[in-house]
Amino acid sequence: MAASGGRGARAAVLRDRVRDCLEQAHDRAASAVAFFPKEGAKAQGGQAPSATEQSEFERWWASQPQLTVPVPSDGAAVLIVKFSDYQCPSCGQAFLSDRPIISKYQGQFPGAVRYVTKDYPLQPECNPNVPRPIHLAACDAAVAVRLARQHGKGDALEEYFYTHQAMLTPMSVREYAQTIGGVTDFDAAYARTVESVKTDIGDAPVKFVMSQ
Repeated sequence: MAASGGRGARAAVLRDRVRDCLEQAHDRAASAVAFFPKEGAKAQGGQAPSATEQSEFERWWASQPQLTVPVPSDGAAVLIVKFSDYQCPSCGQAFLSDRPIISKYQGQFPGAVRYVTKDYPLQPECNPNVPRPIHLAACDAAVAVRLARQHGKGDALEEYFYTHQAMLTPMSVREYAQTIGGVTDFDAAYARTVESVKTDIGDAPVKFVMSQ
């Protein structure tokens, strides 16, 4: 029991260290973890939320139901699950800021930190939780990355999408899927693959970090 308790304490410490680093990176990128402007509002370019806004969000967040995301830890002490949209500016910022931090801790603690990304496109064609289109190529982009992974080029396509968000349209996503991701059967594989995108969608948090 003492050994088990010691492992739990070490996992909690590691979890907190990873979470603090992620939050600090997001602050430097002027993007708060799990912060969204109210519907209809536009993000103030490059400005982090005010202390009052952050406090209001934290009170709201604490009042929300606590959900269990069915993602196995696979033996990792710390599990990080992120839900993303390839056209979401905050998701793109988080992708760039999180990557070196995750790599650092995965290198320092092999097998102890598991990072999982899941799709949450803000487009009703593949996300029934979204009442109206927000990002018109989000579903296509999610499908394209999944298909590119079958060719070993998913990471390259994912990075391109996040760093060229302004260029993404349904047509350009198909072009990039072929030229960068090696996908030659996008339209034929779309219906089957978009169903796997839908399996990621539910009452998904933006990101959570937990220890086991």
